[in-house]
Amino acid sequence: MEAAEPPVSPISIPKIREARDLVYNGTVDPVNNGSAPANTLQAPRNKKQKQRRISPFTIVLLLLGGAVSSVLYIGNILAVGHLMVQVNQLQLKHQQILNQQELLKAHINRLAGLERIQQLAQDQLGLRNPKQIPLWMEIDPERVDEVNKIFQQKMEQRR
Repeated sequence: MEAAEPPVSPISIPKIREARDLVYNGTVDPVNNGSAPANTLQAPRNKKQKQRRISPFTIVLLLLGGAVSSVLYIGNILAVGHLMVQVNQLQLKHQQILNQQELLKAHINRLAGLERIQQLAQDQLGLRNPKQIPLWMEIDPERVDEVNKIFQQKMEQRR
């Protein structure tokens, strides 16, 4: 049996153009690479789907997003570092104030000492401790009344 030749079309298409059309239509078998006889028909194959390219706009957006996030992250790190420095300075200042407070308390205790006050009273004011024990005095109530009357009379005379 003879191989059936394909029917001849009324329009003749050159073999070169036919081969070119097959390549662009995806009908050429890449495995055969043209090793099949030219007169055999091959079943057309679907084109392999190409992976979709990432658009430049998407790449720019990703790069811009990465840059913004890195700037924010670095800014956050710098802000935290600055706050840590401030906290350290404030802790040192607080410690200095506590030390000054303790020094002032010690100074107040030293100045309020009884021995120091007695020494100042003797040196500057001439005060001395009594050598005798004080005695209790009893006053007559009649005598107190007399003194009050005299005091009231003097007050009335001034008015």
